[in-house]
Amino acid sequence: MNRLPLIIVLLLILFALPVQSVNTVKKEIKAIRVTNKPVIDGKLDDAVWNNVPIATDFIQHEPNNGSPSNYKTEAKFIYTDNALIIGVMMHDPDPKGIFKEFSKRDRINNSDFLSILIDPFNNGLDAFEFIVTPAGVQWDAKVVNSNEDSSWDAVWKSGTEINGAGWSAELEIPYSALRFPTNDVQIWGLNVIRNIQRVREKTSWNFIDKEEDGWVNQSGVLKGIENVNPPVRLSFTPYFSTYFDKSSDHSSWETNYRGGMDLKYGINESYTLDMMLIPDFGQVQSDDEILNLSPYETKFDEKRQFFTEATELFDRGGVFYSRRIGGRPTNMYDVEDLLKDDEEITENPIESKIINATKVSGRNTKGLGIGVLNAMTKNTYATVKDTISGKSRKIKTQPFTNYNMLVLDQSLKNESYVSLFNTNLYVPETDYIANVTGSEFIFKNSERTHKLEGKAILSQRFEKGESDQIGHYHQLEYGKINGAFTWEYYHRMISDKYNPNDMGILFRNNQINNILRLAYDGYKPKGSTLVRHFRLSFNHEARYSPSRYSRFSIYYNARVKFINHTAVGIYGNVRPLHHYDYNEPRIDGYKLRKGASAFAGIWLSSDYRKAFAIDIDANYGKRFSTDNLKTFRFEIEPRYRFSDKFMMEYELSWDRNMNELGYADDEETDGLTTVYIGERNTSYVENRLSANYIFNNKSSLTFRARHYWAKAEYENFYTLQKNGRVQNSDYNENNDINFNSFNIDMVYSWRFAPGSELAVVWKNSIFSDDDKVAHRFVNNLKNTFDATQLNSVSVKLIYYIDYMSLKRNG
Repeated sequence: MNRLPLIIVLLLILFALPVQSVNTVKKEIKAIRVTNKPVIDGKLDDAVWNNVPIATDFIQHEPNNGSPSNYKTEAKFIYTDNALIIGVMMHDPDPKGIFKEFSKRDRINNSDFLSILIDPFNNGLDAFEFIVTPAGVQWDAKVVNSNEDSSWDAVWKSGTEINGAGWSAELEIPYSALRFPTNDVQIWGLNVIRNIQRVREKTSWNFIDKEEDGWVNQSGVLKGIENVNPPVRLSFTPYFSTYFDKSSDHSSWETNYRGGMDLKYGINESYTLDMMLIPDFGQVQSDDEILNLSPYETKFDEKRQFFTEATELFDRGGVFYSRRIGGRPTNMYDVEDLLKDDEEITENPIESKIINATKVSGRNTKGLGIGVLNAMTKNTYATVKDTISGKSRKIKTQPFTNYNMLVLDQSLKNESYVSLFNTNLYVPETDYIANVTGSEFIFKNSERTHKLEGKAILSQRFEKGESDQIGHYHQLEYGKINGAFTWEYYHRMISDKYNPNDMGILFRNNQINNILRLAYDGYKPKGSTLVRHFRLSFNHEARYSPSRYSRFSIYYNARVKFINHTAVGIYGNVRPLHHYDYNEPRIDGYKLRKGASAFAGIWLSSDYRKAFAIDIDANYGKRFSTDNLKTFRFEIEPRYRFSDKFMMEYELSWDRNMNELGYADDEETDGLTTVYIGERNTSYVENRLSANYIFNNKSSLTFRARHYWAKAEYENFYTLQKNGRVQNSDYNENNDINFNSFNIDMVYSWRFAPGSELAVVWKNSIFSDDDKVAHRFVNNLKNTFDATQLNSVSVKLIYYIDYMSLKRNG
């Protein structure tokens, strides 16, 4: 069937579906204007709170979705020319039993909390969330399409108090922390959510039906705010840092000083400019390095705040992987091949340096979201030294590079949207351009019971003005998203030339997927269970070019939470037919045949309210073919809370793969390529220990240590045939690997003023990689500590300066 008519048919089905009864009740509450604001201490004893309308009659979200809350909650709203102020009294018959564990900012541990959700454009898509715990810990986030982005940070005030009737809170949210229209009369989406951790009850002012899609769209309405103007949103955050670095190969410490600034400017009520000048990411948590024997690159999480905060628009299309910016230089691994006789590498940076980065993002009153991001990295060089003459020279590993992304995103009715996006990477020195252009959409019917979702993308690469590669990608999904039983049909086609990896990340192209997903969610308590979730999917995959069958898989997943708040789940997959892996051989035209297989796992999670809690996960897999692959995995993660301020966690994971067939080597003789496949046994052991001591809601000390040991031992080698099968070979090179990674990250953090912080960080890292496999853990650990160690101690001061505060105090 032609794809355009198919889309039209699905749209007609979508909007012709019968109307079903859904939750459409939206409560309303009025905010009262005041001249004098209260003291933000959480006591609610200021006269200004008298005669203010009360939002009450909260409804359970968990465990009995839709039932009245067992705990009375009363919320009031007042406002001034500069801020919205919320006061909430949370009644509790057992104030001494209120959970109030301390945590770092933007982390909620074992604690009660109050959440204020504000949707200033009242569009059901975008919102701001502000959370406070009885211990005064703040947590905030931007919420887009019901996904919380807690990397977004605002500057706001809060105060809490535990009293004889329960606990109370006051929040002062300045208008500078929000984006809202310039209307004389404001109508904002609003919800108030409360968590009573002792009994695991979560309640909301406006009912949130779990069987409905989304939760921001299920907010109530805040009225009464009139004649307030969006303020000038301008802030500066300069920083200064000092680094003391030492390698165990050298006796002296190196000292480095860095300085720079972040700038935020509200262009208007809708759009914000963020600039990062001379950034410093030296205190970001170390990456968890692993031994990667697969044909795909390792994807690391983004932990740099600039690239995680207010970046929701840049997630459109899935074509932007921010770790490309300031990542590993493209020619870093080529340096060794460029060495002359008697030369050695003295320095080879593992990341390129960012000069600056800028982004503009936001959404206007008509629902148009605009996102623009641009970043530049400077020339990166490795240094090599002649061991005889002592002379050094530099080798360029990455030239100056510019990264750019543009997004236009239009909100539509029923929490639908359509987007256009483009990424562009440009290297002037080589006149290299990589461009990816696409569109993405979600359409929901008026009752939000069904949706149609899709995207179409084109990738292009240009070298000296000539295009050498054009690829395309399209995806279409249609399904039922409302009720206990939901389903979805998913189709995706990725051409063999599609490649977004200059600024994005895609592990495999050249595939066609057709997937049917079925799901059941039982949210009503039944018998000894609180909730039940079941998932089943059928996945057929084929090659795009040449058109060939690849694999057929059945995936399953089920989990149940019991009334004692212990949860258990099972998961796994079955591949009943043999299939072909076209990527493992690394050489075009080859494939590796793999037999039918089955995989199953089970996990258990205990009640986190208790001082001691534990998570356990175990799985087993087997392939039914000549290679007789067997896989095992076991993971255990106990945690103990010594007090409301001190907690420790330990994680041990062990993986073992036996009789695994994988790529070993290839060689070319007389124009013919031979691919060697090795039969190997691999094992992976990871130990991770973390501890957190929270002095108060402004200062903390955290410790994290990780040791990762992986080894691969090759037993036999084979020659890969074009039909995917292997035959015996006399190849006998040593491909064994013994890999170790050890890291320590210890951080003291003190938020001495709103938006300002002093951080002291110690980082220790050790990497070792050789072909002599160790068989005893203790001996391996000793060899690891004998390897080169890198130590870094740094002090960083960040100070937040708000223009409006300076103006009012000036």
